[in-house]
Amino acid sequence: MAPISDGFEGSNRASGAFSALLTYSASGALSDGTNAIAAIKAMAKSSAFRNAAQGSADDEVRALVRDGKLAELPALDEAQYAGLSKSEQSIYGVVRTLQGLYDAMPKTIEQALSDRVKSVLDTYPESIARMQDQLSSVSPAEAELIKQNIVGYQQELEAALQGRMQIHATDSSMVTATEEFSASGGEFGWSGRGVTVHADIPALQRAYGTKNVLPGDSPYFGTYVITW
Repeated sequence: MAPISDGFEGSNRASGAFSALLTYSASGALSDGTNAIAAIKAMAKSSAFRNAAQGSADDEVRALVRDGKLAELPALDEAQYAGLSKSEQSIYGVVRTLQGLYDAMPKTIEQALSDRVKSVLDTYPESIARMQDQLSSVSPAEAELIKQNIVGYQQELEAALQGRMQIHATDSSMVTATEEFSASGGEFGWSGRGVTVHADIPALQRAYGTKNVLPGDSPYFGTYVITW
């Protein structure tokens, strides 16, 4: 079924739930602000977005975003945003914020590892160089801390380069997570909170036989730990 411009088809049923909400693939971003506005106005007519219209995410909207059942909303310019009603602006802010949060989550445990490896390879060389440059301009005590950080960064970078980083699914005895996925904001912009991870680091270090453990969580597959 080909997607239509506003991300919906049909009208709401008497129950108040919208009907025939189209599922979009990862490439299903709306092409421009005009289509986005049409989608937002359709959402505003649905009871599924009643809390989003008040600036609050709820489980129903989270599930729609998490499962990819809403087309990706593009950025609106100032005039387009100003043309929305207050409730429509809230829906736009909540949905777009949640889409950003869920898009940042790995969809598989393999992706979680590959994302971390890529991040280390892309950013650590520059970070190490920057810390090394700081050594001559800080106190001896601060320099010692920076040197320790450099060693840690270098070890993780070497593990990433050599393919020695591994990922493991974990149980709740060592890693738990709070999956909030909330949105807040308004006239001056929107922000969101996604996942907060809680971990028993000593227990992980004992279980995997290394001091190098990085716990994480994804709403798509649960908690995990990366080791090297």
